[in-house]
Amino acid sequence: MTAQLLDTTARSGEDTLVRKAMRVDAILVGLLGLPVVLASRPIAEWTGIPAGWVLGLGVFFLVYGVDVYWLAGRDRVTAGAWATIAANEIFTVAALAVVVLGVWPLTGLGIAAVLGSGVYTAVLAALQWIGLRRLA
Repeated sequence: MTAQLLDTTARSGEDTLVRKAMRVDAILVGLLGLPVVLASRPIAEWTGIPAGWVLGLGVFFLVYGVDVYWLAGRDRVTAGAWATIAANEIFTVAALAVVVLGVWPLTGLGIAAVLGSGVYTAVLAALQWIGLRRLA
């Protein structure tokens, strides 16, 4: 005889949105990481973001992609989802701060890229949060 215990934070049909949102985030950001690393100097020239920061962000994107994809596949997704939401929201606020405070001498393309990344992270965080709310 086998017994199965149900746990609302374990894998279920209800957690598919949060897992999908995390996986989409992981794949898109992870895939962006490699070209950003390989072309960090030209990207820095085009955007006005210092080359060291571009390279560092590219490496971060690669690590983030792997980590978030792994977190999305865990049996219990809640803690990983909260961490991913927090990371996305921090990135959103940081992107706005960089533009508003004039941290770097951004070009027009740089402003668009930084603000676009802020919008992306805000939208993904919202989707992940909605997915978590469905688990409650």
